[in-house]
Amino acid sequence: MVETNKNLEEMDFLPYEPRMEPSAPDSLSVKRTIFISFAFFIVLLAWSYFNFKVPLLISDILGEGYPFLDLIKGSIMAIDNIVAVILQPYFGDLSDRTKSRVGRRMPYIIVGTLISAVFFITIPFVQVLAGFVLVIFLFDLAMSIYRSASIAILPDYTPQKVYSKGSAIQQFIANLGGLIGFIIPIVVGAIPGLSGVLFDALGFIIVGILMVVLLGVLILTVKETPTGDKFLKISDKKIDIDPISYKAKISREPIKEAKMKGKRFISYRQTVKILRSHRDFAFFVATVFFMYLAFASVESFFSSFAIDYIGITEGEAATLFIAYSGPMILVAYFVGLLGQWKKVGRRNAVKIYLLWLIISVSLMAFLIVPSIYKNHQPLLVMIMLALTSIPWMGFIVISFSILWALAPEGRKGIYTGIYYTFNQAAYALAPVIFGGILTSVSFLSDYRYIVMFPFILICIAIAFLLFIPIKGGEVKE
Repeated sequence: MVETNKNLEEMDFLPYEPRMEPSAPDSLSVKRTIFISFAFFIVLLAWSYFNFKVPLLISDILGEGYPFLDLIKGSIMAIDNIVAVILQPYFGDLSDRTKSRVGRRMPYIIVGTLISAVFFITIPFVQVLAGFVLVIFLFDLAMSIYRSASIAILPDYTPQKVYSKGSAIQQFIANLGGLIGFIIPIVVGAIPGLSGVLFDALGFIIVGILMVVLLGVLILTVKETPTGDKFLKISDKKIDIDPISYKAKISREPIKEAKMKGKRFISYRQTVKILRSHRDFAFFVATVFFMYLAFASVESFFSSFAIDYIGITEGEAATLFIAYSGPMILVAYFVGLLGQWKKVGRRNAVKIYLLWLIISVSLMAFLIVPSIYKNHQPLLVMIMLALTSIPWMGFIVISFSILWALAPEGRKGIYTGIYYTFNQAAYALAPVIFGGILTSVSFLSDYRYIVMFPFILICIAIAFLLFIPIKGGEVKE
């Protein structure tokens, strides 16, 4: 059996006072939650622009007639996710055991954001494929340092009973970052006289600067409880933050795996152990994998789908992304409330949203998409994207509540890391799998994108079946 709060080792409080005013029991500080959410805001800001623009840059570098273009494009887009699959449990576990004067998560957020911003700005200036791939790899590596920490920092300072509300606010703020990432191509495209490298680079520069500025805001407003005297030191003991008092506490016993040889592999041993012993969590991350396999296929190829299949411009394609992300932002807080309602609960709320998605995507696959080929009329797609994005946000918000409820005390970092391992495994495989599918039907030319939404529908249906056996994840009384 996976460890629970009842059989945890006893914890000793560390001699450091909280630097933020603690929350009242079972209440949520909205202001603090907004500022904490800036960490994830930075992540989605960068990824939304990255996912929109990088496939187009690859097409420019290779040329539209290049053999196996879709497969190569998908493989390059998968690099970040492959890196994340390998590193997310590692950095998630490290942040659970970090002794730092600025807290457990902030060292990773600070270092990762600064390094990734530098490489992000560099991407459009590299016009040779090998160098382009290298810069993307280094950017992905830097992003992996802090992706888990940007999520795990919220439950550290949020009482368990209000996880759904906290997650809803976090997703609302973070997806504003995603929306801004989609708006930037429209703004850049409206500037007269831009062409060539400057046209491609300006958006990356704007996003990179925003990443650093928002990091500054985060540092000034979020004062994590210190867990040590240095900037970064790794303990062999689990450290936790009490979500009511904000005091740091440390396990009296070192993690058993730390006594083994090859300590650098502790995180991966723990990952295997958790998945073997925690059945609900294993089914949960399998559900997450198939859900993100579906939507990662959309994100990686949607700009190409919009331009090649519908026949619209790059700026109009960005507008479709706004139709997708805009409703997600508007409903982020409200979709989380369904999981908070005791008569429904988190698991039933997820099932409702998955069924909604199955209906919406079925309409896209068999009615909408076949009717819009080369007709330059994206309005129907905008409507259906909006209807699809609402339940998708519902799944995302409540899935984090379930994740944090399943994670035992002192393990939220590694559980979040494992979540991102499956999340990013999906993102890694989706461009390759769907790029391969598109390549296999390349004889259809631009019409090959007709297979996109049926593929997504199959993934969501599998996710729904995997979610049914899950029993845990509800509010603990």
